[in-house]
Amino acid sequence: MSKRLIINADDFGLCRAQNYGIIEAFTQGVVSSTTAIVTSPAIEHAAWLAGRFPELPVGLHFMLSWGRPLTPLTCLVNEQGMLDKGIWQKSEAGTLDPEEIRCELASQYQRFITLFGKAPTHIDSHHHVHMLPTLYPLVEAFAMEHRLPLRIDRGEIARHGLSVHHTLSCDQFDARFYGEQLTRDTLLQLLDEADELGASSLEIMCHPSFIDLEMQGSSYCQPRLTELAILTDPALPPLIAKRGYRLANYREWHTES
Repeated sequence: MSKRLIINADDFGLCRAQNYGIIEAFTQGVVSSTTAIVTSPAIEHAAWLAGRFPELPVGLHFMLSWGRPLTPLTCLVNEQGMLDKGIWQKSEAGTLDPEEIRCELASQYQRFITLFGKAPTHIDSHHHVHMLPTLYPLVEAFAMEHRLPLRIDRGEIARHGLSVHHTLSCDQFDARFYGEQLTRDTLLQLLDEADELGASSLEIMCHPSFIDLEMQGSSYCQPRLTELAILTDPALPPLIAKRGYRLANYREWHTES
């Protein structure tokens, strides 16, 4: 029996180059899913592209560490009213307001439905903030309430002494397809390691993109182009299949629940 492999492209909506890169990696490569930042500058463009490629599974990339929130998120915004990477320090200090976070998640979820005309296939988050021990229980509860699959880093959950109650998720999640020295073998090694652990389903995060003026301002720019080249390598699909994996997406969890 083949194992499920979800290769999810994060950051749909970040900029046009990112949007086009994700479409390219989906139509010409092995990306099988994406997640959208509904507060990002090019989200309307992403929604337009999703309408042109309705077979693309699109989830919600919950944002709490960049940009402007949709609600008065006073526990997280800086003096300019923007989100930033201070969320980790505030989480450790215990100054996050769970009700404010819930309201922002609900607002981003509703904006997704408004933009894309349907519910997201699943939920994950920018910078994996939903894995913070102060946030995971409330995001998990929201996902369960709406019967949405959730990206779960089970290693992080165990490290924080938390429990997983949600059944709609992959056995394993891997964030290591990221960085300056990526190759095709980098990706294949992740599959081999998951196989050794006995995982029947694996999600791998990626960020394939072209480069435009907006992307040039990102601290993670050139490697996105490398990711795109690897993920559209025509030699990759048979190498994935040889390892007993088939490309999947979180829509399958909906049909089975």
